Amino acid sequence: MNNKIAVITGGTSGIGKATVEKLVTFGTTVILLARDTQKAESVKKEILITFPNGKVDVFAGDLEDLNSVKSAAEEIKMRYPQIDILINNAGGVFSKFEKTMDGFEVGFQVNHLAHFLLTQILLDNLLKSDAARVINLSSEAHRIGKFSVGNLNAEKKFSTWKQYGATKLMNILFTKALANKYGDKGLLSFAIHPGVVKSGFGANNGGFLKYFNKMPFLITPEQGAETSVYLATQSSEKLSNGGYYKRCQISYSSLESQDLVAQEQLWEISMKMIKPYL
Repeated sequence: MNNKIAVITGGTSGIGKATVEKLVTFGTTVILLARDTQKAESVKKEILITFPNGKVDVFAGDLEDLNSVKSAAEEIKMRYPQIDILINNAGGVFSKFEKTMDGFEVGFQVNHLAHFLLTQILLDNLLKSDAARVINLSSEAHRIGKFSVGNLNAEKKFSTWKQYGATKLMNILFTKALANKYGDKGLLSFAIHPGVVKSGFGANNGGFLKYFNKMPFLITPEQGAETSVYLATQSSEKLSNGGYYKRCQISYSSLESQDLVAQEQLWEISMKMIKPYL
């Protein structure tokens, strides 16, 4: 893992931060794409106190603003001609229907579309690596999600957990489409369920979601990061391209996530949506 370049979203807290800390110990240069760059610089400083030889770089990028994602991705692309690992880690659950400035439902954009755009812009750089990997954080909640072409943006009908589940299903559909389209060029892509983690999940909401992190059954961010780190560091021969992983092992995702037509539909629709930003 020495001299590898990894880009991660959501690396300033929770699973993302634990993933960054671990990758740095492997000698990986970690690029943090963060909305709050002050917080990201603080995390960087904290990591470098423990690992003085660590390499961490910070770029400003807000997943709720696709122009911001584009600017950050283009800057990263220029600075790092070859990228080995992209971890689309950030995500959230949202208790009410709201749109971003780009006109998309917040959960759809943050959990799927912004990461789809980031991946597309960095794709050429990833393909220059002889061990390129894209790791998408999904969830077991994908099993309650439905892929509805006419309601991806949840405008016809919005439900907090169903929309969250739908976007987590999209993460797996996207993962499998990436493997199908670019596997023969050496790109590996994986979706993971990190476990139910004590992180900042749900803290942006009111009601039950605000207190989600006080539940007694939650695992630590370090435990939640284990599968991401495993997939980032293992030799490709041990891994299943396009696979869904839990606890560092290949697992079965829902039948709907394995639908080739849905994978292609999501890809085509997402490409149309991000076209103005490419």
